[in-house]
Amino acid sequence: MDRTALEELFAYTDWTWRQYADIIRPLGDEALVKPVPSSGWPALRDALAHVNWGYDRWIAEPSHTSDIPVEPVNSWADAEAFRRRVRGRFREYLDSLSDKELTTPREMNIDGDQMSYAPADILTLLLLHEREHHGDINTLLYQMGVEPPQTSYRFFLLESSASLT
Repeated sequence: MDRTALEELFAYTDWTWRQYADIIRPLGDEALVKPVPSSGWPALRDALAHVNWGYDRWIAEPSHTSDIPVEPVNSWADAEAFRRRVRGRFREYLDSLSDKELTTPREMNIDGDQMSYAPADILTLLLLHEREHHGDINTLLYQMGVEPPQTSYRFFLLESSASLT
């Protein structure tokens, strides 16, 4: 994965977060913490916090995975602050790497095992991890009686190309 592709995936996941914000924020903070029966997540906040926590786990210290606990999310403001912090770290890390450093494999301690990955591989993992959990968030919204937003990549492309013209 090269820098241009990472930048596009980063922009896409920002766009999807905004789509979710437009739906979730008006529900109020009570909706974030309300238990959702028969879900793999205790509440919507847990899925959102997990998505953001992935960034802490994988790039808080780029040489190894971290044991940083998931930050509590009790309001949309908490979720946004958590996200700004971890996405800011993602941006700083990406910007600190030359194109060669970005794609050159290096040793990384992953839960006690030494493995070789390029930083681009780990950054891609994080962006795709976020995308993988969109289905969980959509299911939680459905279970709460809320129509989830459209987060298809093609809608991101349509909106992105319309803003360029």
